[in-house]
Amino acid sequence: MTLNDRINILASFGNDLAAICDGKEVEGFPGFEKIKAYNPWFTEDNVRFCLQNWHSQLNKENLAKFCSSYNISDKLSDFCVAIVMAGNIPMVGFHDFACAFLCGVRIEAKLSSKDNVLMKWAIEQITAKLPELAGRITHTEERLSDFDAVIATGSNNTNRYFEYYFGKYDKILRHNRNSVAIITGDETDEELSALADDVFMYFGLGCRSVSKLFLPRGYDFNRMGEAFQKYADIINHNKYNNNYSYQYAVMGMNKIEHVNFGHLLLTEKKDLNSPIGVLHFEYYDDIKAVENELMQNAENIQCIVAKRKFSENCVNFGDTQKPNIYNFADNIDTIKFITGVCRK
Repeated sequence: MTLNDRINILASFGNDLAAICDGKEVEGFPGFEKIKAYNPWFTEDNVRFCLQNWHSQLNKENLAKFCSSYNISDKLSDFCVAIVMAGNIPMVGFHDFACAFLCGVRIEAKLSSKDNVLMKWAIEQITAKLPELAGRITHTEERLSDFDAVIATGSNNTNRYFEYYFGKYDKILRHNRNSVAIITGDETDEELSALADDVFMYFGLGCRSVSKLFLPRGYDFNRMGEAFQKYADIINHNKYNNNYSYQYAVMGMNKIEHVNFGHLLLTEKKDLNSPIGVLHFEYYDDIKAVENELMQNAENIQCIVAKRKFSENCVNFGDTQKPNIYNFADNIDTIKFITGVCRK
């Protein structure tokens, strides 16, 4: 099986995703209701958004161009890469899987219990496209064994366990990151509407979700509040509402100043990470000082929504949840890592 064969298989899977989003039946697809039943955060709208974004990336031309930057062997390798997947948003582990698949290595995927329906289907759908893949790609929710290198994603606490457990292996270990937005005050209505997507998509559960705003001192929240009403119905999601209501009660009891959009609480706080239903903000007087601070704190930041592209992490309003196949998590080149370690 050549690299071109592997590209064709991923492109075929991309067509499967398109068919699902078009309402067509694809054999084996568990269905949106079953996916949501296992994880209520994986609503049909969020899963569709995920599938559509991956479909836009998984075409032959795009994949061939992506791979052309690397020296990827046509031959399959017996080198095994273990992939410990997170489950905070749908198919969050798929980019690591796709990279390893293109490299032609064996894959042992440890699925998150939060994404053990959709991600399991994706792996099995791809594996079934060629008999030669049988036994080369496995998935489990149990303990990993018999692998040569590892890519693991988890929380800061889990990452400390990863450091201990995978200490002797070549590895990529990822921890918590957050995304932020720098607001100047002259954003258009369209940009503020796009910012709402960055904040609310996947309920703010992803590392690419904007969890903090940097605002010019004296910022007027009225236009932002109006733009964010496009997600007003999010309050009807039971788990989101429970989180929002709890945070609202805590702020009330502790007399914490906040801005209430009716479905989102905004409060002034230094922390990058904010709870579900809450968005932190910090005022600034000098935008350059904010940019410098963010660059110094780069290891904790996934994306920066900003008009001025002062860092490779900067993206346009509305683009945080639309990563392309070239966007490596934590800016660590997964293809380069895999091709490097399997040639040692």
